[in-house]
Amino acid sequence: MQGSETGSKEVRVLWVSRHEPVPAQLSVLREKLGDVRVIKLQQAVPNAEFVLARAKEVGARYIVPVLPLSMIAHLAEQAPQHGITVLFSRMRVVAEAQKDDRDALKKLFELYSEKPDARTVVEYPDRLRLFEFERFEKIIKVEVVTEPW
Repeated sequence: MQGSETGSKEVRVLWVSRHEPVPAQLSVLREKLGDVRVIKLQQAVPNAEFVLARAKEVGARYIVPVLPLSMIAHLAEQAPQHGITVLFSRMRVVAEAQKDDRDALKKLFELYSEKPDARTVVEYPDRLRLFEFERFEKIIKVEVVTEPW
């Protein structure tokens, strides 16, 4: 697929998450892949086949999913057969604050402001969590090991 008018190859990445990518994630994608176009899929996803079909439809060579583990496992198994790589965005929890704790919330947003390009705040019903992007990892296989309970 042709990218810009200069004829460079544009690498398409399907971003499957209700959250926007942080600037640091976009920077790493550009550093690794060159001319990148991130296509966001922010709607409800019924299954992995839906994501794979959308990736093929838009010509994505990479998928960054934030989905249930079973869907990610299926994507990791099926996507390589279509020339698509599935990436995991490694994020670490930096801080957490209950919504009714003003001091903790203030501290959380102070920490956010230290690295706004790499951090994001996610809201849950009773709290907020501050995450920081660390790196992308290629998902090769997802395995769940269980034992009787």
